[in-house]
Amino acid sequence: MKKEIGCIGCGNMGGAIMAGLARQEALWEGWGLAACSRTAARLAPLKEAGVAACSSSAELAARSRYIVVAVKPYQMDAVLRELAPHIRAEHVVISVAAGISMAALRESLGQACAVVRCMPNTPARVGKGVFGLCFDDPALTPEARADIHALFAALGVCVELPEARFTAFSALIGAGPAYVFAMMQGLVQAGATLGFTWAQSREMVAALFEGSARMAAQETTPLTQLRDDVCSPGGLTIAGVNALDRAGINGLLVDAVLAADARGREMEQ
Repeated sequence: MKKEIGCIGCGNMGGAIMAGLARQEALWEGWGLAACSRTAARLAPLKEAGVAACSSSAELAARSRYIVVAVKPYQMDAVLRELAPHIRAEHVVISVAAGISMAALRESLGQACAVVRCMPNTPARVGKGVFGLCFDDPALTPEARADIHALFAALGVCVELPEARFTAFSALIGAGPAYVFAMMQGLVQAGATLGFTWAQSREMVAALFEGSARMAAQETTPLTQLRDDVCSPGGLTIAGVNALDRAGINGLLVDAVLAADARGREMEQ
């Protein structure tokens, strides 16, 4: 079987993964990329990027060893049961759906092959994703584990986790871009209120977050110290930080993550 990576479902996440891999062509010499989707329009940009379009999950399974299933959680069981008759032991199915356990994935596939759970986030579109990977399935070979890690490492940072930590990871990192974009939108709105154009505000705020994130990643200085380094006594920054503290911004962020975690645990029941 050729080392081809197939993807069933090409919405926001599946499309981001396949488009990201297509841009890393030099890393996948000798490999192939394939995808199928019930929405033909989703396949068009991927075909232009060099991804083979399959008309069915059966066709995709026939040509792919690693199969990413990127459908909504409520669709997962039906999609896997449709896929199961076309699965062989050498396949590996990789689920990116939140709240679907490895046991449930194996059951839907009739125990036909190894399964992997992956929790991505949308910055995979630009090669800056963060991926939680669960390799707990004892049927997974070392070769397959290395291939799958390399696949997602091409799109960002990979964190290997036991399945018990997946819901927490999903609440913090999988959902994380929504929290970040909400904060960015607030600052863009503030910029517009101060008289900058919407385009200027968005460009400046995007650069602000990119630069701040790089500092946080590259330096070991505590985040509170990095914050305080911007605050001159009696200055304008400390006035703004005081307003955030009065609003309880840190507590709100913690509450948001805990609410997402609680919902994720409900979904697993």
